Amino acid sequence: MNPQQLALAGFAGMPLAMVALPVYLHTPALYARDYGMALGLLGALLFVTRLLDTVLDPLLGRWQDQLPASLQRRLHLLAAVCGVVGFAWLVAPLPQWPLAVQMAVALLLVYVAHGWLTIALLRYGAALWPTPPGRARVAAWREGWGLAGVMLAAALPAWWAASDGEAAALQRFVWVLLPLAGLGLLAAALAPPPALPVAANPVALAGTDGPRWWQQPALRRAGVVLLLNAVAMAIPATLLNFYVADVLQAPAQTGVFLLAYFVAAGVSLPGWVALADRIGKVRAWQAGMALALAGFAPVAWLGAGDSAGFVLVCVLTGAALGADLAFASALVADALGDRVGRDGGAVFGTVSMLNKLALALAAGITLPLAQWAGYTPGQASPALLWLYAGLPALFKLWAGWWLGHRQPAIEGTE
Repeated sequence: MNPQQLALAGFAGMPLAMVALPVYLHTPALYARDYGMALGLLGALLFVTRLLDTVLDPLLGRWQDQLPASLQRRLHLLAAVCGVVGFAWLVAPLPQWPLAVQMAVALLLVYVAHGWLTIALLRYGAALWPTPPGRARVAAWREGWGLAGVMLAAALPAWWAASDGEAAALQRFVWVLLPLAGLGLLAAALAPPPALPVAANPVALAGTDGPRWWQQPALRRAGVVLLLNAVAMAIPATLLNFYVADVLQAPAQTGVFLLAYFVAAGVSLPGWVALADRIGKVRAWQAGMALALAGFAPVAWLGAGDSAGFVLVCVLTGAALGADLAFASALVADALGDRVGRDGGAVFGTVSMLNKLALALAAGITLPLAQWAGYTPGQASPALLWLYAGLPALFKLWAGWWLGHRQPAIEGTE
């Protein structure tokens, strides 16, 4: 498969990433600082809406397994429209309506639309090139486009916020998102057909003989690693704006930090794929987790004005993110094999569910915990520092231990 085909197959990851980053990165600070919502209520709303979204994802995946391809394409279009509308509503709530209700409904619109399209992209990618090395390359292209979208989502709002404020910057960002969402749908329509079928006969799915997450040891164990690792990534993402503003006291440089993080991730992707070709995905992913732990370590010594030191943290942890992006979904696709057409939607729905559960746990635990520990936005607090770096390091250690402890079963899928 040539690079042009791979580029088309993964381009839809770009607008999806552009929606996802502001939702989990900017929403907590936007609603706490600009709209005055209490951290406890904000954390509870983020947790509950993510939890509802999490429960829906496996159902959305199973539904995709059962629908004919023509109907799926129409639903992809509907999901894209709902996602953009929900995002616009989230960043520009109406003043005459209850804020908490608007936030909850807008988040659910974004979450369901994003979940539907993400599952479709993952199951398509798993079927596009049905060999372990091929799946790693498909994932790398998809995640590379996603990183490009993330960098736009990191840089543009931060740049505009310096003069217009965060709320106005995010509202302006909607107009960038609209044409790219259309291009993503066009690229998906022009992408090459998969080597394996991604839409099955609904009658054949009536039974329960297909692989289920909890029935396959390799999938089940990979799921534990995915969840723990996703929590380790979600906690610092949830707290980043607070950490940069109140510990580093450099809110104007948030865009620089995010760009350093995601550029490092994008640059590292080819290297992780090459390393996996030599030593296997499991060992390569373990190396990435070790690099993430090394990247978290300097945070304990950083304080006001230490922007250069934090850039180093962003580069190291961003390079480690490249391993997460390259290997997480690829290992799941390897375990599925040629059964992706029958059960890919259900399994990748569960993958999406685990990622969203991690974001729900991060918001639902860390924000109320920060408030309980005495942190309020605008004031530096030791609790914020340890929540930002110490807690994710513990989850990353746990994920690495589980990946190593269960290595034979997971590596057997390669």
